Amino acid sequence: MNKECKDIIDRVRSEFNENITEDLLKNIIEFSKKKVFKKGELILRMGEPMSKMYFIIKGIARSYYIDMQGNDVTKSFIKEYDFCIGESLFTNKISEEGFEALEDIVALEFDAKKIKEYLLSEKVLTDIYIKKLEETIIYKMNRENGFQIKSATERYLEFKRSYYEIENRVNQSCIASYLGVSPVSLSRIRRTIREE
Repeated sequence: MNKECKDIIDRVRSEFNENITEDLLKNIIEFSKKKVFKKGELILRMGEPMSKMYFIIKGIARSYYIDMQGNDVTKSFIKEYDFCIGESLFTNKISEEGFEALEDIVALEFDAKKIKEYLLSEKVLTDIYIKKLEETIIYKMNRENGFQIKSATERYLEFKRSYYEIENRVNQSCIASYLGVSPVSLSRIRRTIREE
């Protein structure tokens, strides 16, 4: 096993569940192939079905959609050791969201159907799969609540807590669209917070 593979296995075990055996992770890696995306490259275009799933090893991506007014809206950020998965993976329909590399990305690419079958065939992996689905549901509920009951400043502070390690790595216009504000408003919010 090469050092890169060993590093991935060690990080995944510490991140998700130390009870995952090295053999299980080796099997998962065997399902994958290494994929590189350059900054600005689209990982998935809107209107395409999602047949691949990505596990980001290095770099940051975003999921986004175009709203009814034609605005580019950042839905979420996907950072190192997160999965890049769209809703179309579960619905078997074309994707209404796109995925873009915000930095150069190194990822493991999986055939979505095959890896899902494997994850559901091993209890420890099924438990992790369920945990990640639950985390996604909670994230979506908190995000929806944020737009209904929080100010733009509160949403920004929540972003800083959730994505503290990427704020200086991504374009401010992406952060502004994630928060539902203009870049000018985001600058004003950041300036106000610094002055307090």
